[in-house]
Amino acid sequence: MVEVLRPTAIGRLEELGVNPDSSGVSIVESDPQPQFEEVNTIQRTKRLLPYNHRVMLAASVYLEYIQGQRGLPPQPSYFKTDPYLMRQTYKLALGTFHYIQVIEDLLLDTYFYSSYVQFRQCQSLVAVMLYNLKLLGFKAPRAYQCEFGETVREVQEVHEALIRFKTKFHAAFARCRIKCNAYQEDLLMSNDIRIRYRSCVNTPRHVRVNTLRRNKDQVIMTLENRGYTKIAPLEPWSPFSFYCDPLIEQLLVFSPDSKDDLTNFALVHDGSLQLQDKSTVVAASILHNVISPGGSSSNDDVIVSDIGTGSAACFLAALQSKEGSVLAFGPQPDATEKLLAKSDTLNASNVHIVNEPFLQSSCKDKIFKGVRGILCNPPSSLSGVVDIVELVVEEGEKILPAVAKGPCDTAQLPRYVTTQYLTLKHALSFPKVQSVVFFTRSIHPQESEHVIRKVVDELSESSDDSPFRLVPVDSAVRESVLNQRVFLSSPC
Repeated sequence: MVEVLRPTAIGRLEELGVNPDSSGVSIVESDPQPQFEEVNTIQRTKRLLPYNHRVMLAASVYLEYIQGQRGLPPQPSYFKTDPYLMRQTYKLALGTFHYIQVIEDLLLDTYFYSSYVQFRQCQSLVAVMLYNLKLLGFKAPRAYQCEFGETVREVQEVHEALIRFKTKFHAAFARCRIKCNAYQEDLLMSNDIRIRYRSCVNTPRHVRVNTLRRNKDQVIMTLENRGYTKIAPLEPWSPFSFYCDPLIEQLLVFSPDSKDDLTNFALVHDGSLQLQDKSTVVAASILHNVISPGGSSSNDDVIVSDIGTGSAACFLAALQSKEGSVLAFGPQPDATEKLLAKSDTLNASNVHIVNEPFLQSSCKDKIFKGVRGILCNPPSSLSGVVDIVELVVEEGEKILPAVAKGPCDTAQLPRYVTTQYLTLKHALSFPKVQSVVFFTRSIHPQESEHVIRKVVDELSESSDDSPFRLVPVDSAVRESVLNQRVFLSSPC
């Protein structure tokens, strides 16, 4: 029997009455390069997102990329110095895309382009700035100030034009809500996107303690000195609180209101804490526990079939002993460069990059003679992801068009399924591999159960004595994991 971790169902949340964007228009005023010893209290002072010229321009460019009007743009320079503004840029681009039909209706209803014909050449910028004005309740900011000491004339002119029309926009938006019977603003979005937004508001932030830098007790003491409160796993959230995950020792779970504060936290910058999706933590932890019963360090080599962000590879490196290597496959130069930088920050010296696709590797190559486990993480539709902004921050802006459009249409799944089938089948062909963990971030059974059953059936037909068997996943793990599927196999 195939045992799979099913993603927790996301029920209808209309009764909550929560506006997912209500907390998405603020910025934490914090030092972009905080000193570890000096950060003792939470920087909780917030202000409305300003009409930052760089943010508005970058968001408009990413909006065009999401809509397919241009190729992938280069990253703005401020992304490296201010990760918070990077997140706000993605939020504005994604939020504008999800409200784009409403925004276009407002512009038509108010005849905005009839009064400002010149702005037809920069419609994406107008859309982004109008969406931000909606977030502010169609009220002009108390004081206009461009950050970074730069003023872009085009952005300034659009800003001033939108402010002149703010009353008309507000009235048009009210008419739009009445017409659509939208007693809450997010009812103007599609059902799939609305459910994702509302779920995201209450989704906690998972952070992994990097034991290659600091031990867990040191990290917890620093968090409590900063003003965080440690609670029990079943306790209600209190402001800026966290608890230790009961199943994975290295994992801390933070309250939803802590997401922005953690971005510029000193422990994140020095690699002591790693902002990481729980799916990669669980999959890597399961693989390590299978090849090293009792959770002890292992000298065996393991493979990660797709580098991705490098988070899973670096976590496996922390679980392995220094003698055991983590071989991460990835022919993309940008992914390789990011993994090298991440492994250096996290002190994961035993991560090694194999510069070729996993499917082109030879299972008989002598460099794989010490491999005992494989983390099989082929590309998927990402339809099970809730917090898409955090995923884009982790995975990179290449995935923006895919995740912005909501759960993947089943007609687009065959290209993912084929790759997943070939990847899993190739992983099981390595002669000395003892365990394989397969996971996707998908809600579609075609990308998990169906792939697994097909491979297992083919193994059974080709050999009466198959070297692998399916292992049921612990029920506690099954209930705790959100939005991913895990398949575990090991030799009989």
